[in-house]
Amino acid sequence: METEDQYRKKAKVYRTSPEYGKMISLYPILETSIKDCKGENLVA
Repeated sequence: METEDQYRKKAKVYRTSPEYGKMISLYPILETSIKDCKGENLVA
């Protein structure tokens, strides 16, 4: 199992990928939702 730090690094790389950019451009509401959830503790 990977550590939280490893997952954060993967997420950072993904957010700079062309695939992520395309997804955000296709679904602008998704970008807003992601920003709204940033910093939230979604898993207890």
